Amino acid sequence: MPNPCKHFGFCGGCSCQDIPYRQQLANKEKTVHTLLSMRGLNHAVQPINAYPEWFYRNKMEFSFSSDPVLCCGLYKKGDHARVIDLEECLIFSPHAGELIKVVKDFALQKNYTPYNKFSFKGFLRNLIVRKTQYTNHIMIGLVTTSQAALDKDGFVKSLLASSFSEHLASIYWITNDSMSDAVMFEKKELLYGQSCIQEVLAGLRFSIGVDSFFQINSTAISDFYSKIRKYAALQGQQRVLDLFCGMGCIGIFLARDAKFVWAVELNQEVIVSAWENARINAIENISFFASDVRKFLNSQGMFYKDADLVVLNPPRSGLSNKIKRALMRLTPRRIIYSSCNPATLFSDLDDFLENYNVEHIEPFDFFPHTPHMECLVVLGKK
Repeated sequence: MPNPCKHFGFCGGCSCQDIPYRQQLANKEKTVHTLLSMRGLNHAVQPINAYPEWFYRNKMEFSFSSDPVLCCGLYKKGDHARVIDLEECLIFSPHAGELIKVVKDFALQKNYTPYNKFSFKGFLRNLIVRKTQYTNHIMIGLVTTSQAALDKDGFVKSLLASSFSEHLASIYWITNDSMSDAVMFEKKELLYGQSCIQEVLAGLRFSIGVDSFFQINSTAISDFYSKIRKYAALQGQQRVLDLFCGMGCIGIFLARDAKFVWAVELNQEVIVSAWENARINAIENISFFASDVRKFLNSQGMFYKDADLVVLNPPRSGLSNKIKRALMRLTPRRIIYSSCNPATLFSDLDDFLENYNVEHIEPFDFFPHTPHMECLVVLGKK
């Protein structure tokens, strides 16, 4: 059904709701084939993996503004100075409209003003909402400046009086006085419930904090990680190096079949979460390193020479030339590279194809109603 969301066309959260979902999938498959052709590559591509197209996101960051009254929602399409006041969000949650209304009503009652990113004045900045697909928990984080005091008890009571209160597992107050428009966790205070919520993926449990990075489509990533495990085809004796490991999800999936997994991520707080996720799942044959990937490979790389498998999940910008050269010095037997930016993924492949064959290419639609997707490539040493 085209245009099911009343905000579509104005809200910048989606761009393809007016295109039938099957056509969206065909367009994304075509994009992968085009990117391959542009680089002179001729490899078979698996059909794109599709998942439920509505209510799939497990996290949203809404913004506050006044236009002229208090608004809370997403930026207007093509205009990051205006916020669309949302009454629903069909890619996120059936509770989205009520949740935003409860927070807005509380803020209006308290006469809280939205933050103005041009004058740097005001109190309310963002509303972070996380929900788990399989454990059905909701986590809320209210992001403000320090220019006023939050009625913490009143905020919690207003949320607990909502129809979704039975799912409410965690409420945070986050202070951010940065001039940046991005959400900064300068200070966070747990006002209610658990410090983390847990999601279950293919029988494994993962702890998610209010500031954790976690893939936004839980249904898709459960299948995605299971397929990485399948394509890795580990048999208990292989050594695995997991680079850009984040909270350790892929490494923990693979550790059940590996001799040992070494995982690297820059952010120290994320590494703490990764260790906790390994503990929750009783995974002992994995170690995590808080390090820049390039520096790690250049200082410790030779220890992992001839590793059986290297897993790569870099940022959208892809791999630097120095990282690619360091990887080639390791001569791993196989490489599994996943990216939410197929353009940089296939660009990076150019530097691997002298020594590696493409064994598998498979796209995944993590982001229905947007042009984005995830793509997985498996490489085998010649």
